[in-house]
Amino acid sequence: MSAIAKSTSPITPAATESRDWTKAPTPELRSGSEDESDVLDAKAKERRRRKQVKREERRAREEAEARAREEAERQACEQVERDRAEVQQRAAEVAAKQRAMAQEASKKRAREELEAGPSGDRSDDVR
Repeated sequence: MSAIAKSTSPITPAATESRDWTKAPTPELRSGSEDESDVLDAKAKERRRRKQVKREERRAREEAEARAREEAERQACEQVERDRAEVQQRAAEVAAKQRAMAQEASKKRAREELEAGPSGDRSDDVR
């Protein structure tokens, strides 16, 4: 028996019409190229998956940073409001104290005037 020789001719009729029939896929080449394309596809999928993971991590980090900035801004605004309320309260206390001191001074002046008598009797101020 004679051994059957493997055909190196192209499989598809369109390939026979090609000028360079050596580039046409043969069963042996086809199986290897499919494996190679599967490997390349798997690598490409893995690259896309890693890129997607990095994008998601970056997005999550940016969202966390944005939330932290918003929280810090909110706390700063609250602190400003508390400080403003303290200043207003202190200003009200100072104003009340000044009014009390003015009333005391007015009462003291009135007492001194009563003790000194009528304004015409003051002989000390004539000089």
